[in-house]
Amino acid sequence: MERKGQGWTEAIKLPREVNHPRYTCMMPAVGTDPVKNNDVLFFVSDRPGGKGGYDIWQSTYDRKKNVFRKARNAGSKVNTPQDELTPFFDNETRSLYFSSDGLGGLGGFDVFVTLGNGRRFTGPRNIGAHINSGADELYFVMGGQRDRGFFVSNRMGGSALPNSTCCDDLYSYLLPDYETITLKGDVMDMIH
Repeated sequence: MERKGQGWTEAIKLPREVNHPRYTCMMPAVGTDPVKNNDVLFFVSDRPGGKGGYDIWQSTYDRKKNVFRKARNAGSKVNTPQDELTPFFDNETRSLYFSSDGLGGLGGFDVFVTLGNGRRFTGPRNIGAHINSGADELYFVMGGQRDRGFFVSNRMGGSALPNSTCCDDLYSYLLPDYETITLKGDVMDMIH
């Protein structure tokens, strides 16, 4: 889809480099390649060549050639024999956030973060109990102010509850230890 005036064009199915005809391809998130400034599409698939279950894959969109490159697995530092879902890429910190039930944690799907340039990632770190619980936490996204955002969970105490952990609710978060510093003053140029 493209923005045209006040509306949008019709959706166009992405090519085979992303959408494998026999396997699931879902949960897209877009980042930017820091070297060539191309868009990088992160998505989840159960296609062959993965580490097991659903994995996070990525495909770079070459702006000059107007094509997606063949999708490649995000690697064994991110993907496990279990499931990795709901990627979110923070361009500012080069951080990939995702949910996994194969990396241990507090229970169910926990949110993890790994740093990387799109080609290599560090070992993932559980972002902790301020977001994660003994239930599932998915679809973590960071807001524009960086100290707040949203995620989905089926934790106890939610609103959509036919039973204690049935259904997903949308939660917002505010990081209590995140400090925003605003500076005010004049910038002077010193000439030697």
